[in-house]
Amino acid sequence: MAERRLSPADAAWLYSEWENNNQTVSAVAWTETSVDPDEFRKIVRQRIVDTFPTFSRRLRSSRNPVYLPSWEDDPNFEIDNHLEIIQLPSPGSKDQLKALISEQRGQLLDRNRPLWKIYQFQNYEGGATAFHCRIQHSIADGWALVRVVLSLADDDDQLERPETYSKQGHRKRDRVRNAITPAVDSISSLGDRMRRVPAMVSGSEIAEETLTVDLDRSRFAEFGSDLADQVASGWDQVTRQAQSATDVFSTAVGGVKAVADFALPTLPGSTILQGDVSSSKLVDWIDPIPLEPIKQAGKSVDATINDVLLAALTNALRKYLDQHDDLSVADLLTSVPVSLRPADADLPKELGNRFGLIPVLLPVGIADPIEQLVEVKRRLDELKVSQLPIVSFGLISATALTTPEVERTIHKINQMHAIGVTTNVPGPRHPISIGGAKVRGMWGMGGLSGNMNLSFGIFTLDGQLNFAVHSDANITPNPELITQLFVESLNELVQLSGVAG
Repeated sequence: MAERRLSPADAAWLYSEWENNNQTVSAVAWTETSVDPDEFRKIVRQRIVDTFPTFSRRLRSSRNPVYLPSWEDDPNFEIDNHLEIIQLPSPGSKDQLKALISEQRGQLLDRNRPLWKIYQFQNYEGGATAFHCRIQHSIADGWALVRVVLSLADDDDQLERPETYSKQGHRKRDRVRNAITPAVDSISSLGDRMRRVPAMVSGSEIAEETLTVDLDRSRFAEFGSDLADQVASGWDQVTRQAQSATDVFSTAVGGVKAVADFALPTLPGSTILQGDVSSSKLVDWIDPIPLEPIKQAGKSVDATINDVLLAALTNALRKYLDQHDDLSVADLLTSVPVSLRPADADLPKELGNRFGLIPVLLPVGIADPIEQLVEVKRRLDELKVSQLPIVSFGLISATALTTPEVERTIHKINQMHAIGVTTNVPGPRHPISIGGAKVRGMWGMGGLSGNMNLSFGIFTLDGQLNFAVHSDANITPNPELITQLFVESLNELVQLSGVAG
């Protein structure tokens, strides 16, 4: 029976899953016409199951608690256990679809089977089809999974699906693996840093806890030499690229600073966007809107599309807090995933996680939308040249050296003032179709852990912007207000930039 042990990074995202907050990546798409279920099943089998072995493998815990879990072939694998067809009442409305997807977002995937499922909704809006793909984060990062989902699609020019390669035969091509941790020499001090956290958050429930985060030495022995090789290789690459000893020193200082910034993020304060999560989730999304005016609005202040979108999200959240009489903080903290894969890299057949997280402070204390945009751009520009994505990948992987319980506590402390995760993934710039039906809209979003409330999904397709919000019903029972305020804020930025005129 084929078997492959989870990497530390993959195990970290498996361990960080909570009963009331699952680490499941979602992708939702809807088409203009109906897609035949039998045809779709063939496409899924050929392009996903037969291409990426993890999709027919289940988790197996090691008998030795020192070792990480493994993926093993599921002897009872049946593709129909992972494809569910749902007939919507005629005519299936967006509200009906939202209710079903919201319910699914709150469910854990069955760990006795491969960790993925696709729901196919027939009769959407009177005769079209919608899809909800759910994949556990331990299989791969969001960037890779979007490419996997997009491999189900075609277009008139025969959309290029991702090439795959064997990890065993191409380890030297995995450049990310050789450069992930120039500053992970500081991992050994993670326990000391985290022990100091309770004293810094006095007054919170966590301040009363005694946290021990000593790395499990036996687990470290399992793959510690591998991590050490990565550190050495990454450091050699950094020093070769440095122009002088001063550059090397600056890189080292930047790495240590990044460790501190990630392990001990800024705590901006709590609002109504934080609280204790439940198992009840809600989603809402916008109808796709043209991307070109947003692009032009950014150019007016030398900002990128991403800058404009995060600024609009910032303003939407400011308005939301203001409407609820809770505009009591200057910033909101959201985690933004950053892919560490080269943009043109082939996808390994084993997939896996190769991304870092950067904590982004959204300046909700600034009232003027243009000033807000300029400040968002300034902060993102600083983060773009930091080592945070690489360092966070190393530190997140290192949490797998502990136990699932300790890792969840680390995540809880690290995320206690974050409102959630914001994912921004660019899709194809041309029309795509699934099973012969043109895709009208599509969005994706990441999973959550701890008491994180909000997951924002930003996705571009064929010159259109798609935006979705996931919220915990116990904390934010009206995500549709956030999507409404997001569109309103985008329109304000476009108008203030002079693009509309």
